[in-house]
Amino acid sequence: MKLYAGGNLDFYLPGHRNRLDVELKEPARLSEILAGFGIPLAEVHLVAVNGELVDLAETVVSDQDEVKIYPAIDGG
Repeated sequence: MKLYAGGNLDFYLPGHRNRLDVELKEPARLSEILAGFGIPLAEVHLVAVNGELVDLAETVVSDQDEVKIYPAIDGG
């Protein structure tokens, strides 16, 4: 699975990189994968899998998926 972490979410990925390849041997819940990296799920406000917006709580991903996560946008 290819994971892209936008905004400040890259802080939680190894080396603070915003892109990471995650090897999945079988489909897994995205929320469990992100929690495994220590990403606070409450900070993830937008999730796209293969270009489609999805609900983080219900999403299962496989090794071929491209996942993009983003925090809430703040500022003005």
